[in-house]
Amino acid sequence: MSQTPVTGIENRRWPTLFELLRRRAEQAPGRGFYVRDRRGAQEFRTLSQLLSSAHRIACGLAARGVEPGERVLVAQPTGFEFLSTFFGLQALGAVPIPLGWPDEIDPFKGWTRRARWRRLATRYGARVLVCGELEDRSETGWSGLWPPHPLEVVTDVPHLVDGISARVEADIYRAADDDVAYVQSTSGTTGAPRGVELTHRGIYTSVEAIGRRIEVDGDDVLVSWLPLDNIMGLVGVVCFALHWGIRPVLMQPDSFLAQPEDWFWAIAEHRATLSLAPNSAFNYCVRRCNASRLEGLDLSSWRIAMNGSEPVRAQHIQAFARRFHAYGLGDHVIMPVYGLSEATLGVTFHPARRPIRIDGINRRALEWEKKATELPPEGAPTPSERMHVVSVGRPLDGIEVRIVDDDGEALQERCLGEIAIRGPSLMAGYVEATVGDEESLRPSYLDGDWLMTGDLGYLADGDLFFVSRASDRIVLTSGRTIFPEEVELFVDAVDGVRSGSSAVFCEPNAEGAREEEGGVVVAFEVQAGADAEELSEVIGELLETHLDLRPARLVDLPARSVPKTPTGKVRRHTCRQLMAQGLLGEKNAGLLHPVRFRGSLRDLGETLQGSGDALVARFRHLISDE
Repeated sequence: MSQTPVTGIENRRWPTLFELLRRRAEQAPGRGFYVRDRRGAQEFRTLSQLLSSAHRIACGLAARGVEPGERVLVAQPTGFEFLSTFFGLQALGAVPIPLGWPDEIDPFKGWTRRARWRRLATRYGARVLVCGELEDRSETGWSGLWPPHPLEVVTDVPHLVDGISARVEADIYRAADDDVAYVQSTSGTTGAPRGVELTHRGIYTSVEAIGRRIEVDGDDVLVSWLPLDNIMGLVGVVCFALHWGIRPVLMQPDSFLAQPEDWFWAIAEHRATLSLAPNSAFNYCVRRCNASRLEGLDLSSWRIAMNGSEPVRAQHIQAFARRFHAYGLGDHVIMPVYGLSEATLGVTFHPARRPIRIDGINRRALEWEKKATELPPEGAPTPSERMHVVSVGRPLDGIEVRIVDDDGEALQERCLGEIAIRGPSLMAGYVEATVGDEESLRPSYLDGDWLMTGDLGYLADGDLFFVSRASDRIVLTSGRTIFPEEVELFVDAVDGVRSGSSAVFCEPNAEGAREEEGGVVVAFEVQAGADAEELSEVIGELLETHLDLRPARLVDLPARSVPKTPTGKVRRHTCRQLMAQGLLGEKNAGLLHPVRFRGSLRDLGETLQGSGDALVARFRHLISDE
């Protein structure tokens, strides 16, 4: 049975996110969210329960002086508290900024993530942080970590709602369609994180158009392990499910990373029909899923697996389809898509239940002439001239896409250039940082009605082909352009290399040459028991044969050395910075580097309380002379 959306896309009045929750709770009070913990146990709460919790949190925040339009940091793990906090802020007309939740098992990781929150509070002009449970710490903050400025209030939900009746109703702020609903903090793979202002109208039009393209049904079930501070998790799952009235099942992101089989078991147990993930996740499952943990698995209910967030690889799609066909995965389940935060997620989607389109082009023409020249019927003359690019579909309703050159002029089909988009779901803009530089507003930016995405691609027969991030490409002094994702695809295929853990970037230059100038560095993580020297030799020969590429440096790394985003995307620019500082491959280097620690070691010592007396004693010795 087809599900009717809340209101037609042609209407002028769009429901705000809080109105959406309230309407759905009134229409179907027994519907709600499932949340699975790290052990696979799950809890269910109805929309009515979420609505009640949102009212209590809104009252608690109002009592602490939170006002409409005020930005509030939200750092909570995937769960009902996050959902209640997010919608409680919507009720007040405040602007939530969801942030990642740290792994408290590792005190260094927890500390660096909290330091990041502090920097973002300054950057975004926020004075309030609603975070995960503070345990025995005071509501006003954590000793030694949070100074009075910029965060005045650090609280969790138990402190926030203490003494507030479960039946209370907050005074609801009547937000306008074009008011900012929330700020999406980008992953920062190409620089400093940027705050993307998303409107109620933009979210509505995006999830409406996506649902129409994938032919959503009222009986659909959506399973996701994506973190809720990621736009794919928050807009693509939570807001999408509410808008279309379907049942969402939320998993913990780290449970997927530890045991990717859990994703499939959640789909099988709920007879889920929809899910979504970055391309690297599908490859990760092929390489990491243990056959013994898949016995009895039935994926026959899964009809659409949206694959986006990074260039989609035909090899990975085909390997995934082959591996899981034995477990009931149907044909043409994976749907390549393209989107970004600045467009409120969706831009182009491949048609549902159709074979993917793979464009065979001449690699040399693309790298040297910026043209996607089709291969002749007999194929490429040499292996290094053969390249395959997957179509990410056609624009969603209301979206226009064009390819432009460096001057912003539209290019013809099959010419490589920057992807530019226009439509009703574009961001309101970037948060004007209270500190920082204008580089935080790049590489995507608005040029009149058009969003310049900073992504490279081309159009062919109406389909979009996404090739690479413009900031990731390496332009050699010879004039040849190297696309890192293409090189990493070959490196990851070598036995002994940890799949999804290679990084290709421009060689650091002590003289300060521009990022796109210089030689190519190939860094890769080595599997346990593999010989690094032999791997370097195999990789070098493979790249020379298939890509006509001779890297300036091949760098073998221990496991977990390559820094990544929470959804698994490689931070190539961070790798380059680490190499320039001689830290690439050092334990915890990728974790500590982005923080650019300027605080006192005494603050760090305070955060290690409870981590062991001996460890704390060593830190107190280090700081004793301060």
